Amino acid sequence: MSAIELRAVHKHWEATRAVDGVSLRAEAGQLVALLGPSGCGKSTTLRLIAGLERADGGQILIGNRDVTQLPSPQRGIAMVFQNYALFPHLTVGENIVFGLSVRRLPKPERAQRLAQAAELLGLQALLERKPAQLSGGQRQRVALARAIVAQAPVCLMDEPLSNLDAQLRQHMRGEIRALQQRLGMTMVYVTHDQTEAMTMADHVVLMRAGRIEQQGPPAELYERPATAFAAGFIGAPAMNLFPVELVDATRRGLTLGVRPEHLRLGPPGSGLAARVEAVEYLGAESMVVCSADRGPHRLVMRCNGRSPVAAGRAVGLHWAPEHQHGFDAVSGQRADDGPVPPLPNPLECPA
Repeated sequence: MSAIELRAVHKHWEATRAVDGVSLRAEAGQLVALLGPSGCGKSTTLRLIAGLERADGGQILIGNRDVTQLPSPQRGIAMVFQNYALFPHLTVGENIVFGLSVRRLPKPERAQRLAQAAELLGLQALLERKPAQLSGGQRQRVALARAIVAQAPVCLMDEPLSNLDAQLRQHMRGEIRALQQRLGMTMVYVTHDQTEAMTMADHVVLMRAGRIEQQGPPAELYERPATAFAAGFIGAPAMNLFPVELVDATRRGLTLGVRPEHLRLGPPGSGLAARVEAVEYLGAESMVVCSADRGPHRLVMRCNGRSPVAAGRAVGLHWAPEHQHGFDAVSGQRADDGPVPPLPNPLECPA
């Protein structure tokens, strides 16, 4: 197994700083997710690790070996792309072992590796088919098998599930994570989907405009976001963010944040005055969309089962002080001085 480390890595295109001083470490055997919106630099960072792009500054180490100037074939990595990159004229088996054939591995060894990968991913019955005869999930398994037969200690994945439907994505998330743990490979996984990052990764690196906004275990990013951007990006639905003036007219310069599951309903005239705009019933839970009376601010509350209120009703919103987050309104950085006293009389949603 090999660790991956980036030390102040830069990549510029003219005036655009695609990757701007990124430093991170993926420990051996870890799955690290590079997460962020389109254009944040996550795919470029992956391509720099892979050697598909050359860094303009900094160091890239794989297994404590400086590979910053090495070409991709010498870095000891496997890669799975968003579009699978399968050859349409080759069979599934031929696609899987194509890289081994190029490296002139003996035919018996190629056959052994193919059999192992096919069994691991349930592809035995598909080896003679062409890619056009496969479903999206099956093509994804073929791409994974091709990475496995390389027996590289490091695997890089660039949005590998983005072309699949929601149900299949959920299934493949579990398969990829189980496979990564079973093989003990170090994996860097690029995604814009925070659910993928939170459910699969040991370590999440949230990027914004070429820089790292926050990195750490998934629970840390969710429970203690370092910035208002991190708070708003992580979570589905995202954290409610609103100015402190909504609850304390004497204060300025602070943005408050409360997760939807931590909001509680109270009677009109208590807490933060609001009106229910819509109720989204999802079966096991409901999302209650409210608008604050003081200013055009939208807040979402998550409650178990059916909502106890209907659209149009006036309510008071409450939350416990330990569930409140504060961020500087200008810089977006986290503030930890506990600026707002707890609101009274919380009313729990029915179970």
